[in-house]
Amino acid sequence: MENSKPSSFNYCMKCGSVLVDKVDEEGKTRRVCSSPQCKWVFYNNPVPVVAAVVQHKDGDNDHVILVQSHGWPKHWFGLVTGFLEANEDPKEGVVREVQEELGLKDVKIESLLGVYPFRRANQVIIAYHVTASGTIQLDKRELNAYKRIRITELRPWPFGTGAAVKDFLTKQGIPARDMPVNSKL
Repeated sequence: MENSKPSSFNYCMKCGSVLVDKVDEEGKTRRVCSSPQCKWVFYNNPVPVVAAVVQHKDGDNDHVILVQSHGWPKHWFGLVTGFLEANEDPKEGVVREVQEELGLKDVKIESLLGVYPFRRANQVIIAYHVTASGTIQLDKRELNAYKRIRITELRPWPFGTGAAVKDFLTKQGIPARDMPVNSKL
């Protein structure tokens, strides 16, 4: 994973001195504290994110819920995702995110789909297949819209949580046909 320098991170979190670029013993450029007494290093570790393929039990069991975040293009929909809280188990985190974002209380983890790097956002995605029932009450503070889509019509996208969708479809015995980058979900 590439370590990039965030443009807004210029001062040491420990002592407040200016950070400078320095090549470490492994040949990686890191932001380090300029104070010889401090020597704090900013490693730019990836942020853990949980994601859910939500199979919605509402009359039938062959639909998943996709959500649209604020600011996304109108044709972009994805999985329910959220940042893992401090000291939170990923299983608890994914259930919390589904409950918060969709307003569903009866959420059950079916399986871990996998752990996926999302280098563009410096994240590690921990994705689960969950089932949930009830009436969806979208959290409009976090999301713009949602839609139910038949599992057989679901197509993995080529970035972020798309790999989790592909693994979900494979586990369901459904051929995972990749979605072109320009297509509308």
